[in-house]
Amino acid sequence: MLKPWSIRLDLQAQPIIWLDVERRKADLEPALSTVKRGEQVITYVHDPQLKPAAVSSGGGELAQFLPWDDLVARILKDVQAGALIAGYSLAELKLLQEARPTDAEQLEQRYLNANAGPWFRKHRPKIYAELEAALPPKAFMKRVGLSHFLSVPEVGYHVPNRLADFSPAETLKRVRAGLAKSGGSYGGISQDLRLSWKNLIKYNQHDVKGMEHLTGYIHGLSR
Repeated sequence: MLKPWSIRLDLQAQPIIWLDVERRKADLEPALSTVKRGEQVITYVHDPQLKPAAVSSGGGELAQFLPWDDLVARILKDVQAGALIAGYSLAELKLLQEARPTDAEQLEQRYLNANAGPWFRKHRPKIYAELEAALPPKAFMKRVGLSHFLSVPEVGYHVPNRLADFSPAETLKRVRAGLAKSGGSYGGISQDLRLSWKNLIKYNQHDVKGMEHLTGYIHGLSR
């Protein structure tokens, strides 16, 4: 499997589909995902229960509704044309393979695991140790993640403060409950909840853009 810091990987020479999904633990499919192809960044809402929020919150500019299976078909077509898929960890790969088990091997061969943990542990052990030590002692999973690496000054990526401690899973829960209570009306949910929804989309988009930036940073130091 390709590594983001491998000298075999030329980020400029081959098309890469940067993918990040959001879902709650019990969800069988992603609730939404963001895809970046070149300079184009699109957030897709997959959960039909959230469709009113996708349609009403941006008119296709902020988010658009598309069933997960349809997005997987698009991604697979790009892969068959020679593109790589990049995700931060193997979670996205597993979801793609579950949707297309007959293409599981091809998807794995074209998947780029952009997890920066191994690189930082080897090449920036002091920074990694500092990030790990700063994790909340009662954190459910004591693991340094994408947002932590993006906070490192030398990485050079800025995430808005309002998204620093954002909880995608909790926001999905609240928005789903709000839409259910309002009879599926996005306008019927509170202004605060609409803001949380828009921040969820921005959070997901920063995950994708930040992942690409971090991979490029590591690649630039590894050539």
